[in-house]
Amino acid sequence: MTQKTKYLIVLVITLLGFILVEIYKPKPVIWTPTYSNQDDIPFGGEILYKILPELFPSQEIHDEKFPVLARHTEQSVDLQRTSYINICNTFTLDSISLTKLLQFVSTGNTAFISAEDFGSLGDTLHLSTDYISILKKGTATSLSFTHPELRQKKPFVFRMEDAEAFFVDTTKSTIPWTVLAYNHLKKPTFIKVKWGKGNLLLNSTPRAFSNYYLIKPQNCYFAINALRYLPQQTIYWDEYYQAPSIGTRFRVMNKSIRKASEASYDESPFRFIVSQPALRWAYYLTLLALVLFMIFEAKRRQRIIPIIDIPQNTSVIFVKTIGQLYFNKKEHLTIAQKKVAHFLHFIRDKFYLNTYQIDDDFLAELSHKSGLELSKLQALFHTIQHLNTVNSISEKELIELNKAIEEFYQTVKA
Repeated sequence: MTQKTKYLIVLVITLLGFILVEIYKPKPVIWTPTYSNQDDIPFGGEILYKILPELFPSQEIHDEKFPVLARHTEQSVDLQRTSYINICNTFTLDSISLTKLLQFVSTGNTAFISAEDFGSLGDTLHLSTDYISILKKGTATSLSFTHPELRQKKPFVFRMEDAEAFFVDTTKSTIPWTVLAYNHLKKPTFIKVKWGKGNLLLNSTPRAFSNYYLIKPQNCYFAINALRYLPQQTIYWDEYYQAPSIGTRFRVMNKSIRKASEASYDESPFRFIVSQPALRWAYYLTLLALVLFMIFEAKRRQRIIPIIDIPQNTSVIFVKTIGQLYFNKKEHLTIAQKKVAHFLHFIRDKFYLNTYQIDDDFLAELSHKSGLELSKLQALFHTIQHLNTVNSISEKELIELNKAIEEFYQTVKA
């Protein structure tokens, strides 16, 4: 079994372990608000959608996952005498969809929208939402209707973080409001705006319409009574504009300064990733794969570089071998002649002097160029001329000649 196969087996076993843990562990409660009629999580909208037929008997109820507002034109009549419902965190429309919505309402229809931020619609109506700045864990707020028939002896109590938004008149516009419900601070949370022949019913507490509060007897009637403001006509439940868009759906941009500065509040994209089981495990497995890659595969792979010996100068070895051979045979004169020949070649190559005629002028110029004393040069060349007149020399004479020549070399190199 190769090393690579072992790593692969370890990786597969690790992945299977993660998958088995994910399959058999208890699924956590998902607190992400979706308000979708397909979600049975605490802040889903399944229960509200199921009770609509009881609130609007004999009326058609359409579940829309596509832009229903795009169907409405000045010539069409397919959306006449209808009600539009949208429950979301942030109600953001582009300019075209906003125009379609206002045209839809102006022809006599009703739009019920519950959101904490109304985006461009709020800008058009000159209203915005703010948040109760005093927010402590465990505190609560209450909501009450203004209509005598809907007002109860005890107000509807909600957790502060689930019903903290309220409406604010930004420019004191001439567009009239009718307050339908308010919180314990007497701030409006449910209003009606007359637009053309129709009405806009705007609510700032979308969580009050979620599964979490509809299963509570003391809270469910707030959502039921709020929907009673809709006429008995065809209902369009719109989930198309619930899809989050980057940037505009971060509630922190619309929180009050005090609320947004709290460490417990975080709506970053990373928080969304870790809040979703599938995205969270994909993130963890990606990190694990990167770590394993860095450990086992990131090192550079190449063949072993062989050690190449430095080429040796065989000529020097050859010369030393020949010299040792002559020295062992006592051929001192031959060694001396070869050293003299090499010495004269060095002078010609280094100082560009003619060595075929050795005279006083030659020695004087060589002394000037080499820096060696003239007397030493005269003694050296006297010894060289002596070699031409004898048939042999002693070992001592060879050593003296070698010392004189090496002294010349050292002086020139210095």
